[in-house]
Amino acid sequence: MKNIFLILICCISVFSCTNHSATIADEKDFSSLLETVQPNRHLQLLEMDMNFWNSRLQKNNSDLVAQVKMASLYNRQFQYSGNINDVHKSDSLYHAANNLQKHFGSGIYRSLAANCVTQHQFKQADLYLDTATAMGDDRFLTSLQQFDVKLELGQYNQAEKILNSFRYKNTFEYYIRSSKLEDHKGNAEESIRMMEKALAEMESAKNEHLILWAKTNLADMYGHHNKVEDAYRLYLAVIHTDPHYYQAWKGIAWIAFSHDRNTTAAKKILGWLKANHPVPDYDLLLADIASFENDLTAKKNYINSFINEVSKPAYGDMYNKYLFNLLTDEQQNYTAAMRIAETEVNNRPTPQSYDLLAWAVFKKGNTSEAAQIAKAQVIKRTFEPTALFHTGVVLKYNGNKSLAKKYLTLALESSFELGPLVTNEIKQELRTL
Repeated sequence: MKNIFLILICCISVFSCTNHSATIADEKDFSSLLETVQPNRHLQLLEMDMNFWNSRLQKNNSDLVAQVKMASLYNRQFQYSGNINDVHKSDSLYHAANNLQKHFGSGIYRSLAANCVTQHQFKQADLYLDTATAMGDDRFLTSLQQFDVKLELGQYNQAEKILNSFRYKNTFEYYIRSSKLEDHKGNAEESIRMMEKALAEMESAKNEHLILWAKTNLADMYGHHNKVEDAYRLYLAVIHTDPHYYQAWKGIAWIAFSHDRNTTAAKKILGWLKANHPVPDYDLLLADIASFENDLTAKKNYINSFINEVSKPAYGDMYNKYLFNLLTDEQQNYTAAMRIAETEVNNRPTPQSYDLLAWAVFKKGNTSEAAQIAKAQVIKRTFEPTALFHTGVVLKYNGNKSLAKKYLTLALESSFELGPLVTNEIKQELRTL
């Protein structure tokens, strides 16, 4: 009987290891799209619309309708072009239109707030929405954006109060915001359930644009909670419906790298993304892959390319978190990292921002102060894996080994989300406890 028990345990262990290591991102599922995909139809349609409205604006630069239309089109174009200047052009046109309309409607303030969110200017977005609220029209639309901004600012009680004020709680708008709030609280199952309801709502309404959005965001959530096969299934469905839905492609690239360790497939996808949607994010992921492959020259080149791009004034504070990580973990420039952390705490006083501050203080050598910040502002306030990892390391070197082990172990549960490089760091910290 004892031998049978041992054999059973061994079989279970082998099955678990095999299941975990099984490749998920099969290139046969998507390689043809990379090779034969047509020009971006969204950009082609946008170009036609922009030519029409721009011709009207050239004839009359005080054409209010044309200004608002062009501002909206530039904002939409950014989603596909990745050109940050499109956002600034949109802002400029909205401001011009607002001056012309003499502040008669709240819609432009909501649009300006949306552009601010894109640029991580959350306090300014909040001010625009306050103005929109005071104007009195379309208050429900304003309240939707207010919830989003309050959550970004770490004003969670206010965000929940707004959510609870919604009269109808069986709508797409309610479901996606409830999902965000539950995710912040660490209620993974409820967060996913709400996003699944949001997807079902849009599938019932046959709204293709929002179906793709909901599928991609649900896939991201599945990945965060280690339901990687479910995430892959949704990402695939999205790209086969719209081959230019770049967020889904990035998700597949991450699965290929983080789960499958298939750097060839990941680099192939990222190369295609860089050619079609040239945003700085892909260089950062390629740097991680190069580090994993021990190609230090390529890693350095990708990091330098990323820093050179996102340091341009047009990006403002959009990439602060990523710059911070490079400054602390790659370049050991802790003074510059501290400046970014302080900026983030001022702009966006969330537990994640305080985690940056605690990590910068720790890296500068003040372990005790770092632990105080983590205990006061981070612990039990966020379940974000990087914050759990940082907190575990800070507590370890502050002498609280039992609590450090707890947080490092929690972080390790998110190995897929963190990726192989950080996962190896966590394992090393646990080995030396």
